[in-house]
Amino acid sequence: MKLRHTILAGIACTGLAACGAEDTTDNGPGTEQPAATGKFDQNGNRKEDAWDYRNDPDRLAEFASVNLVKKLSELPTKAYLATAAWTDTYWPTYMDSTNVQWQGKGTLSPLQKYDAAFNEWMVPGNFSELRAYDPRNCDDGFDAEYYESQGPAARWMSENKGNKKARDLVYRNGADSEPVCDDQTSEAVETWWGLCHAWAPASINEPEPIHPVTLNGVTFYAADIKALMQTVYDRSTSRILGGRCNTKEPERDERGRIKDAACRDTNAGSFHVIMSNFLGIHNMALLEDRTYNYEVWNQPVVGFEVTQMTEIDVAKANELLGVEGDTYIYNDDAKRFAEVFATVKYITESGPEAEPLMPSISRYTRSDNYQYILEMDADGNIIGGEWLQGRAQHTRWGISEQPDFLWYSTGPADGAYGRNPYVNYEKVKQLLEMSRRAPEGDGDETRKVYAFETPTLIPDNDPAGVYMDLNVEDDFEAKSVKLQLDIEHTYVGDLYIELAHEDGFSVTIREKGTGGSAHDINELIDVPELAGKTIGGEWSLLVSDNARIDEGTVKRWALVVEAAE
Repeated sequence: MKLRHTILAGIACTGLAACGAEDTTDNGPGTEQPAATGKFDQNGNRKEDAWDYRNDPDRLAEFASVNLVKKLSELPTKAYLATAAWTDTYWPTYMDSTNVQWQGKGTLSPLQKYDAAFNEWMVPGNFSELRAYDPRNCDDGFDAEYYESQGPAARWMSENKGNKKARDLVYRNGADSEPVCDDQTSEAVETWWGLCHAWAPASINEPEPIHPVTLNGVTFYAADIKALMQTVYDRSTSRILGGRCNTKEPERDERGRIKDAACRDTNAGSFHVIMSNFLGIHNMALLEDRTYNYEVWNQPVVGFEVTQMTEIDVAKANELLGVEGDTYIYNDDAKRFAEVFATVKYITESGPEAEPLMPSISRYTRSDNYQYILEMDADGNIIGGEWLQGRAQHTRWGISEQPDFLWYSTGPADGAYGRNPYVNYEKVKQLLEMSRRAPEGDGDETRKVYAFETPTLIPDNDPAGVYMDLNVEDDFEAKSVKLQLDIEHTYVGDLYIELAHEDGFSVTIREKGTGGSAHDINELIDVPELAGKTIGGEWSLLVSDNARIDEGTVKRWALVVEAAE
């Protein structure tokens, strides 16, 4: 049985909207790293691009407790973890972060709900009439009382991680003056600032909330719980590979190579070693800042594929790099070379949604394509690399700039300075667990949940599998039916899953091979074939393992049924 790893990583954002990590990760994106080292030419420019301390993949592997394979011929060329991370908004700072009333005026923000449920905040009678600051409609102004009457968690977030800097400029001429909405106001908080550095690790380490939860008289939806989880992941224990680039337009040399080492990493060789090992060998999702310049867009990485790879000689390597002569100038120890085209799949952001989005995660999966040279020793072990994008002969549509840094997180940091002190991880975890279990009194009378909750071993390499029976005593027509699966398994591509009813109806949920080498299934799957059918009677779930070595357990399965009107 292969070693199973718990994934606790993630940083993610799109290139369409914008989100930025604000250097808030312990030992991670905001941590000072040793300066780049290596050989320098006569002009003082760093010449060598073999990995240095901050690009050494062994550092990241040690932190994640995994071993690395560096021999190119032994590395997998394709891996995809289909259910590794959920999507969410990056809760942009300019909209007041997780304190925005995402369901509209008159509703409560995630943090206002938390204050009402856990911090003994009594919602003022006139609160729904008070105006929050909306940067999209700055001329409307806002009511200072709205912010003054908030509970402790909401107020702290708004003042420290929200749009207070912009609000302070709206009435700079006095509280009774007309709102001032100019460039100074709009630029006080950049639109790409947000919590993607918190969403990324939370999305991989924590399962997605599913059902609404009512606790202490307050109803939390999926987006509320995700927002609260990101609030506690605002600081995480993590380590990065590479360095942070703080330059908007990094300067390049005459060959198109970025001069600043902090904007040139992650080293291409380190990138290939980490991607193929974490995703391909260990089935572990990864985090990246996918933008190489000063903006930080953190994304969970869920797939890696080498689409083309050719071993080349020194002359060809120099030709690709725009270097004259027969000597390879970037790494004296390199004896062998390979030109590589590779694709990385990552999860992008969504908007805040009341329902879970894992059933449609493919809609939020994006790709970046890279071209680079791998540097190897005589035995074919990767020891460095060079990115080709940006050089004159390789500036082409469809090839992305290299990611700024890769990182890995082991979860929220305990007692971390700079994180909201009024939001408790254990209480947020309680909400998440309740949401996964769909407790009674969830506030939705049309939704019924019928669960099989006896952990059941899946026989290894046995096509007959195991049947788990569930009796539904209610008898009504279903408007929609979803199947919730919570399965631990070290290679989900081995599994075949089928749902059947005693009347002879059955539907294949998952064919063998789906998900490949990914581990575990935590999904809410729409079963459209059951819409309009009567829900009562005996149901059975078949799960069979069709290959040797990897094993697993069905922890829980459930039917989530919405009754027809």
